[in-house]
Amino acid sequence: MTCFLIVTPRDSMIARDGRPFGVGQGHRMKSLDWPYPSVLAGSLRTLLGKRLFPGFGAAAVAALKQVGIAGPLPFSHERLYFPAPKDLVVRDHPRACFALRPSALGEGEGCDLPHPALLPVMLPPTADEDFKPGKAPAFWCSERMTEWLLNAAGAAFPLPEQPEPPSFLGAPEKDERMHVAIEFATGAAEEGLLYKTVGLALPCHIAFAARLDFQNELPPEVAKLDAFHTFGGERRLARFSLHSTKEWNCPAPVAAALENAPHVRLMLATPAIFSGGWKPGWLNERLEGSPPGSGVALRLRGACLDRWRPISGWSLEPLPDSRKPGPKPVRRLVPAGGVYFFETLAGDPAGLARNLWLRSVCDDPQDRRDGFGLALWGLWDHHPGK
Repeated sequence: MTCFLIVTPRDSMIARDGRPFGVGQGHRMKSLDWPYPSVLAGSLRTLLGKRLFPGFGAAAVAALKQVGIAGPLPFSHERLYFPAPKDLVVRDHPRACFALRPSALGEGEGCDLPHPALLPVMLPPTADEDFKPGKAPAFWCSERMTEWLLNAAGAAFPLPEQPEPPSFLGAPEKDERMHVAIEFATGAAEEGLLYKTVGLALPCHIAFAARLDFQNELPPEVAKLDAFHTFGGERRLARFSLHSTKEWNCPAPVAAALENAPHVRLMLATPAIFSGGWKPGWLNERLEGSPPGSGVALRLRGACLDRWRPISGWSLEPLPDSRKPGPKPVRRLVPAGGVYFFETLAGDPAGLARNLWLRSVCDDPQDRRDGFGLALWGLWDHHPGK
């Protein structure tokens, strides 16, 4: 059973990055640009656990970890929004957008990609002048993202200089606050206890969207969910409420366009965790394989990704090596917006859109249930003349 939630922060939301923070470690907190899926998963499972179980015993924790949670994605104007794709480069003067696509090497050319089957992802021949890339709007609504995913060559795509709601949204502003501890006796600041926190200040018209997938029927305690609960750091509050929407469904034009398509584009709507680092673990040594839950065989031909991001945290469960709670090991994330370019080997890619739209393509089942690696699917084609 599936339900959808809207999470509306009451205050600015704390989502720390992996850098140390605390007494003796640093007095300036650094914030993520957008919270990781694990932040939402931890908060929601805690909320569900308080309502569904008398305590957080081993059985309750195991049951809560089986609940699939997807998000958080921006939600505004009754629309879902997605991070800007990494296969698009913006030129500011004059304003133009160029698509990055896998391109064959010319005679005498070479590169140091990690596999011989990979092609370098390059700008089109029309972008022959040297320019400094500009910025694209941070988040795109589902309609604009659908247009981009269906634009195989990436040609003539309009993009405004400034975010223009409801088509595009800018990144949340950072809310910086200075804190100090005061000695009770003297009324003066305690030595070394001046520190700064940074939160994400979402405008009032933007919230977080989430999807919950239960293996069985929706529990009655969830069917009427409307409650305030902590979300992120410093126990700041947010309102969790049910919402009816079809925005999580695959647009019909995408499924129709992908029918028997020779080239398939995968874009990450949330950060992904793969056993191969940047490379999905479901690809073999020839870079061939099928995404989890799919019978479509694909071959990877190129990728357009940002540098990896670290993710860690504190485990309240006993760790396997120490048998007690402690810091989780650092893992590497493929940032949201990353794009993989595939060739179709067997099967109908329309099934990817129907079955894996905004579903996880991570290797580990628990990472999939935590909402990492949500996928959007589209088309791609080589640059003209390539």
